[in-house]
Amino acid sequence: VSRMRRLLQTLVLVLSLLPAAPAQKQKKPRDDGPKPPDIAVLEFKVHREPRLVVLQGTVRNNSAKTIRGLVLFFEFLEGDGKMITRKTTNVTDAPIAPGQESGFEVQTVDPVRAVQVRVDAEDKDGRYLTVDNQGPFDIE
Repeated sequence: VSRMRRLLQTLVLVLSLLPAAPAQKQKKPRDDGPKPPDIAVLEFKVHREPRLVVLQGTVRNNSAKTIRGLVLFFEFLEGDGKMITRKTTNVTDAPIAPGQESGFEVQTVDPVRAVQVRVDAEDKDGRYLTVDNQGPFDIE
């Protein structure tokens, strides 16, 4: 019995000297809230000229990261909101730093049934960018 008791005491002593298992880190929930849109349309004007539509505006990088080249998509809509056609333009190949603004002016063939335009965006690598104030904007 005393041999068993010594063995048990030794085992308890050895176990007490072993480092405790590291506690698992608990991930803190992110309290960042919703992510703001990547791009904000600050100004946008669209009007017709003979056989053309002219689109002018200013966008700002609202994200915390530099956008490497900006491509805008202009979706021309009928009165019921159905898209007729989509035109693409490179606004810039240069990087746009957070908070930086960039202007654009584009002319395209007039899609005569279109009454509004909606804006969408991606970077030059094809990464989709969320857009604040994407319209639709009336064609004047």
